[in-house]
Amino acid sequence: MRSVAICSLFALLLAAPAAAQVNAADMRSGCQTFTDVSGLVSTGIFFVPSGSRFVLTDVTVSRVAFSGPFDVSAAPAIRVTINNGGGTSVPRWISTDRIAATDDPLQIHWTTGIVFEPSAVVEAAVSVMSGPAPTVTICWSGYLTPATTTSVIPRPPSSEQLGLEATPNPSRESTDLSFTLARKQRVTIGVFAVDGRRVRTLQRGVLEAGQHHVTWDGRDDAGRRVADGVYFAGLETAHGQASKRIARIR
Repeated sequence: MRSVAICSLFALLLAAPAAAQVNAADMRSGCQTFTDVSGLVSTGIFFVPSGSRFVLTDVTVSRVAFSGPFDVSAAPAIRVTINNGGGTSVPRWISTDRIAATDDPLQIHWTTGIVFEPSAVVEAAVSVMSGPAPTVTICWSGYLTPATTTSVIPRPPSSEQLGLEATPNPSRESTDLSFTLARKQRVTIGVFAVDGRRVRTLQRGVLEAGQHHVTWDGRDDAGRRVADGVYFAGLETAHGQASKRIARIR
């Protein structure tokens, strides 16, 4: 899971210190289950020790307790935020998606990681639209690196490298969305209204490397034809993200 411009904020995504080989002793991971989620709930999931930076590399989100059975309730949209916690939380990553209890967990991997400075609090926050939700579980992993490390690894590819295009645009009928992946990875692509509301989920899953095409027929998830106006296609991958303006006309 989600358009960067509309529904997803990758703010202050800093390049991580290089770690050609991470010592197992430096790895950190855990899970946090939120129950009866109504409104916004948050908690610190890791406290970075002094003298070290923490590089968060992976997060999974599911509607299942990590030690319990599937919950088969309805699936209202879930918003997950990773923050610099403390007195005033600072969002580092935000995404909204609709995850059913029977779906595979939403898996996010950052090639460069999200870096948290010494003594920082890594905070996870969850809110559920039209909740409550009985169970939301966030599992995470990353590694510690000395605060004196200065070398960096490359940033994820830019939106230009994903090559997201929409044709024809404007469109009266269907719109072909094309994009290119440098490697096999999980992809989510959808269509959003200008107010950030998700109109249609077109693809969510793992795709092979290469060029891909997805068609939007101008309808929402309920099969209704959308009104004329401006929409946004949003592409999010584990290694980059992009958005494209789409105009619908009669």
